[in-house]
Formats: sequence, structure tokens, C-alpha cells
Amino acid sequence: MRVTLAWLLSGLVLLGGINLVLAADLKDKVKVGIESVGLHPGMDPGMYVCAGGHLHIKGTVQNLADVALGPVKVAGNAYDAKGKLLGSATASAKPAVLKPNEKAEINLEFLTVTGPLIEQVKKHEVTVVEAPAKQ
Repeated sequence: MRVTLAWLLSGLVLLGGINLVLAADLKDKVKVGIESVGLHPGMDPGMYVCAGGHLHIKGTVQNLADVALGPVKVAGNAYDAKGKLLGSATASAKPAVLKPNEKAEINLEFLTVTGPLIEQVKKHEVTVVEAPAKQ
């Protein structure tokens, strides 16, 4: 009885571990695209300043997996010309669930990148940090 229970628990742990590995791999199946907003001349594509004075990066995510994903979460960093981090932001795609090949909008708001810091932003990156399979 104990041996059977031990094998059953081992199998459940192993299957749970496989699910974690598969879930981690799915964020690599999401393509990030930056939109051309065009609100502020001289700013990189996808970048704009909201009425509150915060830097934003607007873009899309596309599910390249063969299963539905959600919620897809992204993280962004803004850097100056020397590579110094000026600010970070996170956002979730809207809608929360993406079917295979479906696209959704993302909008990262950098609450700490305001005023003169906005002009210092020379480089940015946006990466997918979470994209679990939706059951």
C-alpha cells in the first residue's frame, strides 16, 4: 500500500513538473510587436506621453502557440543612451485570453518616467514574462 501511494505521489509530482516546464516554454510562443503611435514627433515607434505626463509604450502580442493562452503579461524597461535603467513597467494583454494566432493590445505605462526623463529615453525593451495555457 505504501509503495503504491509513493509511486502515485511521485507520478503526480513528475506530471506537475512537466506542466511547469510546458508553461514556461509558452511565453516563447508569444510575439511582441510595437505599434507606430505617431503622437509625439521624435519619439520611437510605439512611445507616447499620456495626459498624466507618463511615458507609454503601446504594442501587441500574438499567440503563436497551438493552444489558448492567458493572461499574457509583459514587462518593459526604458534606458538612457548609456544603458542606465530609467524605469520599468508591466501590463497584461487585453483581452485576457488569446486563442491561437490571435493578437491583443498591450500598453505599458512607466509611472516613474516623466518630465525630463522622457527625453533621456533612447532604448527600450518589452518581453513576455508570463503566458500560461488557458484550460
